Parts: sequence; C-alpha cells; structure tokens
Amino acid sequence: MSVKRKYILAGLAAAVLTIAASTGHAADPTGQPFRMPFPYIFSGPLVDIGERVWAEAMLPAVEKINKDGGIKGRPLELYKIDVRFPETAAWISEFRRLCADPSLPVVYGIGATKSVLAIYDDVKKCGIPVFAPTSGGEWPHKDFADWIFRYQPTPNSVAPIMLKKAKDAFNIKTAAIIYTSDDEYSVNNTKVTREALQKLGVKIVAEQTFRTKETNLASQVSAINAAKPDAIVIHSQPGDLGTMVLQLRERGIKAQLLGDNSITSEDAWRLSKGGTKGAIAYALYAVDDNRPIAQEWLQRWRQVTKRTDYPDTFVTAYYDTMMLLAHVLNDSDLSRASVRDAFLRLKNYETISGGVTFSAPGDVERPEPILVQIGDNGAARLWK
Repeated sequence: MSVKRKYILAGLAAAVLTIAASTGHAADPTGQPFRMPFPYIFSGPLVDIGERVWAEAMLPAVEKINKDGGIKGRPLELYKIDVRFPETAAWISEFRRLCADPSLPVVYGIGATKSVLAIYDDVKKCGIPVFAPTSGGEWPHKDFADWIFRYQPTPNSVAPIMLKKAKDAFNIKTAAIIYTSDDEYSVNNTKVTREALQKLGVKIVAEQTFRTKETNLASQVSAINAAKPDAIVIHSQPGDLGTMVLQLRERGIKAQLLGDNSITSEDAWRLSKGGTKGAIAYALYAVDDNRPIAQEWLQRWRQVTKRTDYPDTFVTAYYDTMMLLAHVLNDSDLSRASVRDAFLRLKNYETISGGVTFSAPGDVERPEPILVQIGDNGAARLWK
C-alpha cells in the first residue's frame, strides 16, 4: 500500500492568499507554492494526535506564515505523509524517497523517537536536516547524525531537576516506575529516571512494563498497589499512558504522578478521565505563560478550535516549530547545508517555548526547564 498523502485544499490555499492580501502585514506570497511534506502519525494508535496536530497547529501555522509573506515570497503548502507509527519499515522507505528529492531542503515532523531513530543511518548518508519537534526520548547517538535537530526537553537535562524538586515538595521516599517496553522513547527515558531516583536516595519499590496498545493492565496495577509507592513515574505514549493512569486511579491508587511531556497531552487527560490531574512533568509550554508570543498563540488556537480551554504540548510544539522553521528557511538559500547553518544561527531566539538556541545539531538549548502541574481540564500550568 502506498503511503497516504493529503494536500491542503486549493480553496483553503486561496483563502490564505486572500487573507494575506487584506492584512498588509507583508508582501503577498506569489508564484508556485513552496510545497513541503509533513510526515507524521496519521494512522495507528496515535492517529487522533496526528489529526489534531494537523487541524489545530499546522493549518493555522501555514495561514500565519503566508500572511507574513510565505517562504521566500512563495506561498507555503504542506501535504501529509503517514509514518505508520509504531511500525518503521514503510517510513524508512518513504524517508529514502524524500531524501532522493534534491529540491527538498528539510524533513520536518515525524513524531515519536522510535521513528526518528529508525532513519538515523539514512540521515547520515543523505545529509538532509531533520527537524523533529516531538521526539523526546533520550538519544543514544551523541552525534545526532550531524543533521538531526530536536525540540523537546530531554530527561538527561531536566528529569533530575524535576525529581529533586518533587522529592522535596511531596516528601517522596519510595517510587514505582511504569513504562512501555516496546518503545525506545520509554525505555531510554526510564534508564535516566531510574538512575536519577537512585542518586536521590528514593527507593524504587516496583518497576512494571506493558506493551503499546495493551489494555488489560490488571497485573501491573496490582503490583503497584501492593508496593504502595509515594510516587509513580510513568513514561509512555499519551494514549497508553491514559489507559494505565485510568486503571491505576480506578484501583484507588493515589500516588503522586511524575512524567514527561506525554503526561501533559490532551489525549492522556481524556483517556484517563482526568486521572492525570495533579501530575508533575517537564514540558516546553505552560498555559499561564504571559509573554505576548504565548498569549497570541493561545488566542489563535481558541479562534481555530472555538474552545475556551488550552492547547496541549503536542499542538503547541508543532505550531511553534513550524513558525520557527519558516524563519530558518527564510534565513537560508534553501539548500540543505544552508538550512543546517540557519538552525545553528539560532541564539536565544524567542519562541512560544522561550528563548531557544542550537549550538550544534541535536537537542535544543533553553535557559531553564519548564516544570508544570496538570490542573483542571488538563491545563499544564507552571509548577512553582
């Protein structure tokens, strides 16, 4: 079966151009559209996230970019490519096809760390910038193939800070760890968490694993209940995490939840039926950030969705990085080497997630970690 693609409707593109003409913010983008693929998760267990990111982040970002003049004066147009997560074979073949197109200056999107790791060797051979906004797993290859740029806070840099603060705030003496054993992101992040807890002197009283899409979690929940930990650290994709948290809460387990950006997802909140409330996590966005750039995003998201609550970390990450990528592309000559160099010129560049810097290919640098606590309706608010 061929990989699915879906183009932005011509009518929407026309509407974008009409809006741009009426605003006067920048010269109207003209000429042949600058078409760019958006490989992401459009099937499988995380399809809801994929469609939500497309509708709530990518289309509004394209509209805003085109209002501001597009890419090198050309209207930006995205099309979907399904990475088929959690499988990797079809995605590797698709990436090789993309790499073989000399007119493509960057591969942007992808999603899970597992899917990014799957193309590591091909990225090295190909020499194309890869910008992966939601790959948040601890990365095993320190050279990042010399072309991979990531945007999420990673456990090695922020998990020890979060866990130390949580230990002090909640008097945590014992902890349980839960993670999905068939996902590199979960496995790698758990290694960091385990070591950090041990260094803090927190006793790990239970460690339970489950598999992606597994729904009968009774044995794992029973083991956690028997261990009676003060806190539970969980690393899993949002859907699986929501399923696990729901069953923990239904069993009456009230231990403090700790996690990473996945626990801040709207999907984790919905599937856990609000069971993630009170959880502490590290993230790239807090809904109560009062900076103008963050508030502008909040208002734009509410206009698009007709909702009065808040965007989650996945939607925010993609809107934020699409805007950042437009800046990078416009600061380059659209060759692959030039795009790579433009990433490396980012020094404390203001974004929705704060000032960002890329000193080298790899993980983004921020001045300090963003720690959040999940509140009403799943809103990730600054944890102070």
